[in-house]
Amino acid sequence: MPAMHAYLDDFGKITIWMNKNFYGGRSDYFSLVEGSSSQDLVVVNAEEHDTKMKYVLTCPADGTFGKDYKIRESHGLMVPLQIRNIVSTDEFNRMFYYGGDDLGSIYHPTHTDFALWAPTAVSVTLHIHMNKKVDSYPMKRSDHGVWRMRVEGDLSHALYCYFVERNGCVVRSLDPYALSSNGNGQYSAVINEELLKKVPFVKPEGKVCGTDAILYEANVRDMTSSCLTGTKTNGKYVSLCEDHTQYDCFPTGLNYLAGLGVTHIQLMPVHDYCTVDEFHPEKNYNWGYDPMQYLSLEGSYSLNPDDPYSRMKEMRELVSTFHKKGMRVNLDVVFNHTYDVDSCCFNCVMPYYYYRYNEGGFLSNGSFCGNDFASDKPMARKYLLYVISKMMDLYDVDGFRFDLMGILDVETMNAIKEKGKKKKADFMLYGEGWDLPTMLDYKKKASIMNQNVMPEIAHFNDYFRDVVKGKTSDDQKYSKGYITGDTEHAFSFLSAITGNVMGDPLFKRFEQPDQTINNIETHDNSTSWDKMHACCNNEDRQTRKERQKMMILTTLISQGIPFLHAGCEFCGTKNDDSNSYNAPDRINQMDWERAVFYSDIIEYTKKCIALRKEYKQFRLHTTEEIMEHVKVNVSEGGIVFYDIFMKDEEHHIDAIRCIFNPSYNGREYDFEPDWKCIFDEYGQAHEEHGTHVEVPALSIRIFARIAGLPNFNGESPNSNGEHLWGVSHRKN
Repeated sequence: MPAMHAYLDDFGKITIWMNKNFYGGRSDYFSLVEGSSSQDLVVVNAEEHDTKMKYVLTCPADGTFGKDYKIRESHGLMVPLQIRNIVSTDEFNRMFYYGGDDLGSIYHPTHTDFALWAPTAVSVTLHIHMNKKVDSYPMKRSDHGVWRMRVEGDLSHALYCYFVERNGCVVRSLDPYALSSNGNGQYSAVINEELLKKVPFVKPEGKVCGTDAILYEANVRDMTSSCLTGTKTNGKYVSLCEDHTQYDCFPTGLNYLAGLGVTHIQLMPVHDYCTVDEFHPEKNYNWGYDPMQYLSLEGSYSLNPDDPYSRMKEMRELVSTFHKKGMRVNLDVVFNHTYDVDSCCFNCVMPYYYYRYNEGGFLSNGSFCGNDFASDKPMARKYLLYVISKMMDLYDVDGFRFDLMGILDVETMNAIKEKGKKKKADFMLYGEGWDLPTMLDYKKKASIMNQNVMPEIAHFNDYFRDVVKGKTSDDQKYSKGYITGDTEHAFSFLSAITGNVMGDPLFKRFEQPDQTINNIETHDNSTSWDKMHACCNNEDRQTRKERQKMMILTTLISQGIPFLHAGCEFCGTKNDDSNSYNAPDRINQMDWERAVFYSDIIEYTKKCIALRKEYKQFRLHTTEEIMEHVKVNVSEGGIVFYDIFMKDEEHHIDAIRCIFNPSYNGREYDFEPDWKCIFDEYGQAHEEHGTHVEVPALSIRIFARIAGLPNFNGESPNSNGEHLWGVSHRKN
């Protein structure tokens, strides 16, 4: 451990820490050294700590950067002056914010321009690898701390890296603005974007966003990694482009996804991540929430990971293929942290800037992954906006899901939303808005508690998940939700199915229904089926199947944006592995044998999706509409009634009534007007109509009131719950 550290923490302020095992941590003076010149510094404060002495010194506040400064103490020890907390000051950002759009490597047939933002660097050297030789180019410092170099010649396919001298050492770094890289991210790559246009974009028809969207989470590798998928390749971008694949006459891969009827495929991370060997992906597995590069795609999904163009062309083809099938594509991005700070290009190029630190200089760890990305810094915000914009330009993606979005700040998220909507009117933006302990004022966090200042940005609704299914943590896996059998959650359930937008402050979480992502499971935690293996372990398979169907239908008829995780539609299991981020393929991959076995649930899910698409009543766009048209209440035995009173000339009805019965007993009701069943526990409609209806045990039945019948005024249930909006209850 070095005997002394010296940090430039502000303009005119240097902080020094000396170990007491070095002359007791005492020094008679300190000097600022630059080349052959030296200047004595003034000690304004000295503090004694357990093992160290802390000194605060004044220094010239001339704002000069890019020089190799050192600090020398009275015994002759000399250490580099590290540029630290000063990079977080407003003055630093005013001096060095760069608004240009030419960072990275900009290709031209006759030359390539390289630009790197590194204001604290002393020197930057560009190394270009091409035609089995390496050329070095000392870069020149320009305005706002940008280092530049123009290299003549056609550099398409050239590989490069930077050697950056800063804080007393020289480090090798990739280019944070590089569009691609070679295998395992060894080098950044110069990209001729014109070559990518050989894979043309295909525009999906119409406009689909907000509550009209139906999201389906999938993993590139998982969708086709099974040998039973029937694809020529497995686990690759191109594998998901293969059509008409099947297992035992059952559709797989792309063919399967296209048949579900969902509007959006949400792909788990496809940016370059760290813990899978791109040349030998079969050796290990990872979901991809360990990012190292944000613009370069993951090479393990490519047929040729060492070719920087291959992964890009294959991704363009994948998005275009989905668009041809009528599905849009959202990307899951992990901007809250990086896998490793020391080796990441952000820290190599610009130490202490792109990550949050506390006052003591320690990394903020609200992500619980060791570091938090400092999205609130001007150049960090600019970078995220560039990544989003470039991913849309390069791959024509339609939206983004932000992992641990609560780490990021409100201003950045709103700026990303505006940028995305300028490119696509139906752009979608949503994420995990958990309140996380990052070093950021709570009013600035992009969390659920601040959703009121982030319109049109949605959040995963853990309230919905916990109420419907039960809590997901391992220590609460035995707890039940409303659909899994605990009718004590009935009143909470009312709020969940109405998008948590109702006026009751106890239950209201969102301003508008397009801000809630309703789901019963995601890639995280246990699957719904595995959850029931714990909390409903006394029930037989058929009973749990009925509950699975109820959870799926609940998700698709509730107000808000429905979200399905791949496999939930065939009772997917991870063999009780609640955190399978690095589990083998056999745990995470699509199990086509299981899909065949539970094909009845898949067919039911398709009908649920079709139901939501057909009836606009389940996808109201505003809170005002919900408040005007929706009424909910709880009847005897915890039976939930969910009524939507809205004229529907297309279907000749003026109201829809959903009755939820998670109990073991069937229910019968006499309604005052005539109603017909439009969706039963098999997804079937009944032609007959009348005043007497039945709701079997463990089912949701949906009824419609025939238009043109005399109107009636809904009345509240009495204390016994025996009347509800003109409904009389008959005990079975």
